[in-house]
Amino acid sequence: MKFRNILLLLSVILNTSVLHAQEPAAPVIVLPDSTAMAAADSGGVVPIERSGFIRRFFTDKYPNPRKAAFLSLALPGAGQAYNKSWWKLPIVYGALGGMVWFEVDNVKQFRKLRDNYKLLVDGDDNTNPTEAPYDRIDATSMKKYRDQWRRYVEQTSLALGLVYLLTAADAFVDAHLHSFDVSDDLSLRVVPKAQTVPMGGPVFGVGIQLGLGR
Repeated sequence: MKFRNILLLLSVILNTSVLHAQEPAAPVIVLPDSTAMAAADSGGVVPIERSGFIRRFFTDKYPNPRKAAFLSLALPGAGQAYNKSWWKLPIVYGALGGMVWFEVDNVKQFRKLRDNYKLLVDGDDNTNPTEAPYDRIDATSMKKYRDQWRRYVEQTSLALGLVYLLTAADAFVDAHLHSFDVSDDLSLRVVPKAQTVPMGGPVFGVGIQLGLGR
């Protein structure tokens, strides 16, 4: 009797385990990927993260001669920095600084001569120049010096403008020649050459090929 009960219990346990084994597995929930969702929202195209405008300006098609010239015109020396020609910055600022100093000094001297000349020709003896050396200069000489310094101001203004434009031109040319091959690898080769002549067949000859750099 006990033996039959044991067999019955074993059969129940086996049937229960078989039923559990045949039960369908719990469904696995897969969360949608963020990239896939972005692709679905954008019509199947995953948007690419765009860099900032400033980063694109300095990295796209580097070095760009137009960008180098624009930067140099906007801020003297910026074009040379864009081309990574750091050794040119002292030259640029030295030339511009020197021209600015001459311009300011000439303008200051011209204004003094102009104002003192007005004091001499206004017809009032109480308003004659009192500052040396203008108090020892007559009206004719004062006018001559005033006109002379006016020419100096015009010349230094022109020179300052030329130096300013030359910095932009240098940045443009430097960027343009950045990838130019300036190596000494020059080779001359003689190669066979075929040429077709009108109303005739091909003519074979010898050609000279000059290779510049790589």
